[in-house]
Amino acid sequence: MTTPSIPKTMKAVQLVEVLDPFNLLLAVVTDIPVPEVGPNDVLVKIGAAGFCHTDYQVWEGVYESPLPIVPSHEPVGTIVAIGKEVDRKWKIGDRVGVLLFRHMCGHCSHCETTKDIRFCENGDFAGLKGDGGMAEYMIGDADNIARLPDEIGFVQGAPLMCAGATVWGGIESTGVAPGEPIGIIGIGGLGSLAVQFAKALGHPVVAIDNRAEGRELATAFKYKADLVISPDEPDAVDKVKKWAGKAGLPALVGCTDNVEVNHWALKLLRPNAGLFAPLGLHVDGFKFNSFELIFNQLKVVGSLVSTQKQAQEMLNFVAKHGIKSWITEFPIERAPELPELYMNPHLKGRLVVKISD
Repeated sequence: MTTPSIPKTMKAVQLVEVLDPFNLLLAVVTDIPVPEVGPNDVLVKIGAAGFCHTDYQVWEGVYESPLPIVPSHEPVGTIVAIGKEVDRKWKIGDRVGVLLFRHMCGHCSHCETTKDIRFCENGDFAGLKGDGGMAEYMIGDADNIARLPDEIGFVQGAPLMCAGATVWGGIESTGVAPGEPIGIIGIGGLGSLAVQFAKALGHPVVAIDNRAEGRELATAFKYKADLVISPDEPDAVDKVKKWAGKAGLPALVGCTDNVEVNHWALKLLRPNAGLFAPLGLHVDGFKFNSFELIFNQLKVVGSLVSTQKQAQEMLNFVAKHGIKSWITEFPIERAPELPELYMNPHLKGRLVVKISD
């Protein structure tokens, strides 16, 4: 394949300063230099980049990201240049998704203990600590990218690199046995994918959301929830337990940062067996009923995001089963509107910036 011509500058979204009185960082669309490729890097021409809750927190300044910074850790695109040390399995023209974590140091205590890039103390987090994917080009770590199957378009592929990778890892972290029921709480961009993943994996699924938009998403695609319920229903707990059998759910994946709903969720779990994986990051933490947790001997487990291997399995699974996200698509020029659009309580599904074909 002919090496693509790479410009010296590119169009990008940058977060540059605090915008009072909303306490959000100011986003501008501007021209900046195309990043240089390191020895084990790939340069990716971005097709699309998603916007998620963590991106909103970056906009809020939660991660104290260095400014200016290009946001988004949900990018997909095409490799247009590779570093001199990149494994031969990657080549120019490959369609890929770029995962959040880059440049594992290999010598910090976390690296020595886990041998896992996700826990490196010195790594570069795309869109959080270093420039992310809301630009025409970005750097990907050749050790932490995944091949995007041809069946998945860029706009559909973008949410899979965070939302998809997060819930795929979350479901796997529960260890729920094949054929056993599972609950998904919070049916937005993450939860709607979690419902489809769990159903396609062979689990009966109950979808729980207090928003009409979320409950609609639970049955909007080929793989539909078996039971859809609002936690506001007075008999919601009894309905879920009766449906699940054996006194409750063996596993529940939380796709919301709503503290009250996550607190309530423990009531749905099976005594001496139930496990809850909360995935939504709330800056003030979670609150669980100590009596519920201890007297029913429940488990709450943290789950970060898929490994590269898991992410590749997830992408192949999505391609095989035709799993989709409900997406609202925007051009890059409208990216500064994303925080306001994201906080709309009637938002349905995922926000994605389309950058190139």
